Amino acid sequence: MPAINNILFNALKHHRQYIREQAAAARPEAFTQLIKISGNSQMDIYYGVLNLPVLYEEVILHINNAGIKDEGTYYTWLEQHNGYVEITLSDTSRWILLPGNEPGKYIHLHPARYSPHSMRVKATILKTALACMVYLPEDTLPDIRTLNQVRKDVLQLSPVKDLVQCEHLWKVLRMLKGQ
Repeated sequence: MPAINNILFNALKHHRQYIREQAAAARPEAFTQLIKISGNSQMDIYYGVLNLPVLYEEVILHINNAGIKDEGTYYTWLEQHNGYVEITLSDTSRWILLPGNEPGKYIHLHPARYSPHSMRVKATILKTALACMVYLPEDTLPDIRTLNQVRKDVLQLSPVKDLVQCEHLWKVLRMLKGQ
């Protein structure tokens, strides 16, 4: 039977609670390791109430209820559904099950695009939000000079022209902080 340890899930890209914990524990000198995982595209970040153990348990329950017995039947199930399966969990959030690409981790899990309790975020915005959480005092939104200094010195990103361009960044920061 599939088990929790068969799930491949990048919580640092997709789970707000985990992202917050990692940002809070990150020391500036280790920050580059933290942001490498976010990649360069877009992602959906789940901000609902399900913590990782409950999330994993509910996913495994769905898979087991579908009659999946092992890795082979999981892959067959996905093939029968055009390569992926969408499931809905107890909090109405939707999740995508894909084939995994690590040994033993054959259940690749992502929040569905535009799922309830999730937000679509560009990688550069997530990196900037994480840098603000790690490098700036708690509960402060940076001014343009501070924001651009963090983007340039920490992230090697281009500056923003004005704070009006930062509305999505502010939304992501509020979401990550649980506001």
